[in-house]
Amino acid sequence: MYSSVLVANRGEIALRILTTLQDHGIETVITSSDPDMKSLPTRRADKIIHLPGRFALETYLDLDLIIDKAKDMGIQAIHPGYGFLAENYIFVKKIENAGIDFIGPTSTQIKIFGDKVDARNIANKVNTPIIPGTQTNLELDELREFAQEIGFPLLIKATGGGGGRGIRFVKDMKQFEDQLEIAQDEATIAFNDDRIYLEKFISNGRHVEVQVLGLGNGEVLHFGERDCSMQRKNQKLIEESPAPTISRAKAEEMYNSAIQLVAATEYENAGTVEFLIDNDKYYFMEVNARIQVEHPVTEMVTGEDLVWRQIQVAAGVDLELSQNDIHFRGHSIEARVYAENPYDNFSPSPGKINRIRHPIGSGVRIDSAMEDGSEITTYYDSMISKVIVHSPNREAATRKMINTLENYRITGIHTTVPYIRNLLGDPEFTNLNYHTKYLDQYQGNIPEFVFDAARIVAAFQFDGSNNLKYKSESAISRWRTSTWPLRSER
Repeated sequence: MYSSVLVANRGEIALRILTTLQDHGIETVITSSDPDMKSLPTRRADKIIHLPGRFALETYLDLDLIIDKAKDMGIQAIHPGYGFLAENYIFVKKIENAGIDFIGPTSTQIKIFGDKVDARNIANKVNTPIIPGTQTNLELDELREFAQEIGFPLLIKATGGGGGRGIRFVKDMKQFEDQLEIAQDEATIAFNDDRIYLEKFISNGRHVEVQVLGLGNGEVLHFGERDCSMQRKNQKLIEESPAPTISRAKAEEMYNSAIQLVAATEYENAGTVEFLIDNDKYYFMEVNARIQVEHPVTEMVTGEDLVWRQIQVAAGVDLELSQNDIHFRGHSIEARVYAENPYDNFSPSPGKINRIRHPIGSGVRIDSAMEDGSEITTYYDSMISKVIVHSPNREAATRKMINTLENYRITGIHTTVPYIRNLLGDPEFTNLNYHTKYLDQYQGNIPEFVFDAARIVAAFQFDGSNNLKYKSESAISRWRTSTWPLRSER
């Protein structure tokens, strides 16, 4: 086993990985930009690799700087988390050449599954159903011809895309012509790769993914599935496990398809195989060759530490684990909390968190690196935390999540907490009548009369003697930058 591991990331996922490493007595090293030098993950780590600068391109995306400093410190392995360099095969190849272990798939596997057209071709070879679309990288004239053949609506996708980025919805040929060049420009900026491909758009589809762990010898384990259909503009907002709208027989089919697909490359380490469900049929979308943001719901229903399993596989340790050893219990839901104003078209809400109080309780887990005084900057992702709950069934898990969010206290910035809380009480969520495009039309605003009551509450505060004291008119507007007060403060 390793004696030291570098976590090449920041925020909640960095803290999540650091925790597992320290639980097993492994020395932790973390990369840190200038804005993150005083962050909770940086203070938690045993050692720091300082990456001078503020922007991602000059810090967390500077692969040569990170590798050089890792070599100088004698680092044995690097865990990338998700985002940044996690699926950059060039980064992984350089790590391999430097004699450092990468805690993730091989550079070859990342390259294969990072190219969505190559991944679709592999799925086709192993008879995994795929959404109708282009199977090769075509020239612009060929793309136009294929668009007419496949019909509209359709999706223009970046070949090297991921994480919901690099996707454009088009409904007719005129819009296709308008969006084609824009899509290529976006792909170049986001992935340094202007190649795109076309895919038939399936309306009212559901997004279900299978968590896998490849042992590198052709053997692959699965850890069940997650439903990630609650998305806003292709970004997941709520995830749950098990998927509530598919039968166990259908789930088993998907497990087998996922395993067969990644096993074809002798896949090593953690990965997620994503499918789109259309009525009773499922179609392969892509493989995310990394740990997912939503991995906690899988951990909650299996009792497994997926990060530790990643580390064991990378270190060549016998997991002493078979498929029969992986059991599933109850239901888990995860909500992603962002620093955004849901009542102003989800505009960013950077600034200082004056106060944050994470709810605690049985079956409640909060993955966050935020604390009082933490700064939400414009340099990186605006996610504040992931709230995860576990209960015996979906109904109980939903109630627990609503109750947990009601007791989540964040002041100083706008957050998506009230929006998510409303969404969980929506009949369409309860009755499973939603799909991947549902949130793009969902009107989840809190009624104005609720704001009226909140303004009255916000205008007062308890002084040191627990007496109500009028604050100021500005305090009224500040309510919109927080969640509801804790019950004990109402």
